[in-house]
Amino acid sequence: MVPYLSERENSIAHVNAMCLHLFDRWCETRSVVPLTHLLRGWPMMNSDPETLRRLGTALRELRRQHLHDSNDAAFQEVCELSDCVEDLLILSSLPTWLTSGW
Repeated sequence: MVPYLSERENSIAHVNAMCLHLFDRWCETRSVVPLTHLLRGWPMMNSDPETLRRLGTALRELRRQHLHDSNDAAFQEVCELSDCVEDLLILSSLPTWLTSGW
């Protein structure tokens, strides 16, 4: 029997899937600058807060440097991904009893 994933684990899987999608897109288009930013924080070796902070920082830098591309679909994906990472960081900073459904 396979146990159900927690909300946090589902969110981590979603973040990894989004990163993989962007990675594939930027490899196909040979977009070196966005790839460089993404690879500063991904792939994630684990999902501890420090790893998430590293990815979040890389995504914030990418957003800042590419604000002029705000109509680009990849930019919108980066914004969504960045928001997901920030939400995970907020959840990881909350006490366990608060997030356990008490």
